[in-house]
Amino acid sequence: MPILCKFDVVPMSRSQFYEIDHLVMKHSFSIQNELGRLYDEHVYQIELLRRCTDSGIIVRSESEIVVSFESFKKSYYLDALMNCGSICELKAVETLNGQHESQLLNYLLLSNLQFGKLINFSSPSVQYRFVTTTLNAINRMSYEVDDATWSTEIPSGKFIREIVQNLLVDWGVYLDVNLYREAVCHFLGGDDVLMQPVNIFVNNYLVGHQRLCCLDEETCLHISSTIRHFESYKKQLLKIFEHTSLKQIQWINFNRATVQLITLKK
Repeated sequence: MPILCKFDVVPMSRSQFYEIDHLVMKHSFSIQNELGRLYDEHVYQIELLRRCTDSGIIVRSESEIVVSFESFKKSYYLDALMNCGSICELKAVETLNGQHESQLLNYLLLSNLQFGKLINFSSPSVQYRFVTTTLNAINRMSYEVDDATWSTEIPSGKFIREIVQNLLVDWGVYLDVNLYREAVCHFLGGDDVLMQPVNIFVNNYLVGHQRLCCLDEETCLHISSTIRHFESYKKQLLKIFEHTSLKQIQWINFNRATVQLITLKK
């Protein structure tokens, strides 16, 4: 199976989630009041799971989700799965950010669940964010591939397009862009082969180098998930041509239900 949850999944209603969440947050505030906010994440995780279990919640920690395609395989581990139907991701960071929300959303999509909670114990007061989605495995399979400007004449162009199309058939869209990036790069030889230092010039003066995903000496691969400000992002990519010897960029952009395959040329 391309996406395998190694645990039972029981979707729950919003009211069921809130009932569990009330207890989880009660324990979270109590734990921070007692322990403070300077411990590592695993300390808070162990204590929260113990208290939730004592409250009658069925808790699973480090539940594994395996995503695979041919020779590629990646595992994700959930901090806490409550009553088989809601996910809690625990943090001990200065503040929660969009990447944390994206991580939890990715877990919800992979497990085909709707509700989750981010909880941060290292902020002055317990910080939390509710994360939810209406997407499911069926509507994630509704997508389009826009490859009108993609060049298959560039090295690996045809192969990359086929890999992306096959990944979408197995996984659908809306998942974490880093998952797609890791899979595509895996089939191109991996980061050890692809990530190469590229010289950066300003007015013909060498100012340093940047490691880029290179298909050959003239071509790099760029994978993004730009939804807003697409044209602005494109302009930033074109600036690479001004300051390097690269002549082509093979750009894959995961824009919600549309996957754009674009070839930019110098």
